[in-house]
Amino acid sequence: MKYYSTFITGLQEVVGKALKGYFDDIKIVLMLDGLVVYETNRSIKQIKDLRFLNNSFITFHVSKKGDKYSPPQLINKVIQQSVSIANLPSNALQDLFSFRVIASSENQLVSIDKKLLKDIENLLSKKLKLKIDRSNPDTEVWFLARREGYSFIGLRITKTPNYEKTLHQGELRPELANIMCLLAELKPQDVILDPFAGYGAIPLECAKSFEVNKIIAGENNKKVFKILQEKIKIVKQGMVVGRWNALNLSSLTDKSVDKIITDPPWGIYNNKTQDLTSFYKQMLIEFNRLVKSNGLTVILTAQKDMLENLMKDFPAFKLLERYDVLVSGKKASIYKIKVLENK
Repeated sequence: MKYYSTFITGLQEVVGKALKGYFDDIKIVLMLDGLVVYETNRSIKQIKDLRFLNNSFITFHVSKKGDKYSPPQLINKVIQQSVSIANLPSNALQDLFSFRVIASSENQLVSIDKKLLKDIENLLSKKLKLKIDRSNPDTEVWFLARREGYSFIGLRITKTPNYEKTLHQGELRPELANIMCLLAELKPQDVILDPFAGYGAIPLECAKSFEVNKIIAGENNKKVFKILQEKIKIVKQGMVVGRWNALNLSSLTDKSVDKIITDPPWGIYNNKTQDLTSFYKQMLIEFNRLVKSNGLTVILTAQKDMLENLMKDFPAFKLLERYDVLVSGKKASIYKIKVLENK
């Protein structure tokens, strides 16, 4: 079965490696910035369970690069039967009763001529044996045109929650938290720390999707900390939470942590403007003290120049990888750092 999935831009290398790690039979057909096409015999459920992806689709059609079909042109090709909607496995439409058509060009939704929309809806309704529902469907058929010159037709098999309603302001999306955990190369014996846990996106994703020995999460803001305490009640594996100043973690002993995975403040901490240079320097001092030799630190921040300049003062820190990403429309980077020694 051929699928295509979308993911956070800038993370092609991470996503490709993760897919190969999860599925030994996978064949990556095409890798673009934020989209991957691949073939695997794994079940649809297994595809849906990949938490580092944004959305996944059963692939009906991928154009050749340079064809530059617009969504209306793709729709016409289906109507004219020059592009076919592939036969689906028997379980592909299980528990699905309705659909709608979505057209997107260069990451922007586009409108479709009323007659053309009606024609493709009627055709797809017969082929898929699903009812048309433009407001609240069970699934969607996407006609997607990319700026690189590729175009795609696919049946959406995932349903992303409305994060504006389900996440607090500033809370990381689960896909990004999962990516950061993947970069940390988590192992069952690891002790994991997130000293700037906030609402718990990273430690909760770690607990849900990975097997580790212990997770330690901390937050300074009293209101946020109370929400974090409530959230961890649903976690089965052990998690220790504390309300603390992350720049002075005296309750944690030297070399007691295998991996730090965190999203430190980008400019505001505890509702007060900080001297960021001093803040990040003290943060690195604590990380250097806490992380075991050959341990890893994964940091998400928009303060890229500052972090890289400060790291020059810490010879134990070796930058392994850096990935430039967008977080809520803001430029940031994920840093994967190895601690060579801990003095």
